[in-house]
Amino acid sequence: MEQKSLIALLVLIAIVSTLSPNFFTINNLFNILQQTSVNAIMAVGMTLVILTSGIDLSVGSLLALTGAVAASIVGIEVNALVAVAA
Repeated sequence: MEQKSLIALLVLIAIVSTLSPNFFTINNLFNILQQTSVNAIMAVGMTLVILTSGIDLSVGSLLALTGAVAASIVGIEVNALVAVAA
């Protein structure tokens, strides 16, 4: 029974799908993939760092800082490309 997490996830998906008819739709799946893509990319990078016996816990705080800086630059009505470049 090594797949307990996968089985629990599938059971949870089945329960939520029956309770909410809009849960298991293409639009919702794309929305979930879009929202988790940044975390997935960071997780792959952190996995490689940890596998090479290095550890760097500053990735999450760096992501939060860059998001806050970009949001504040966009908030002062600067072009979005300039905010991303900053």
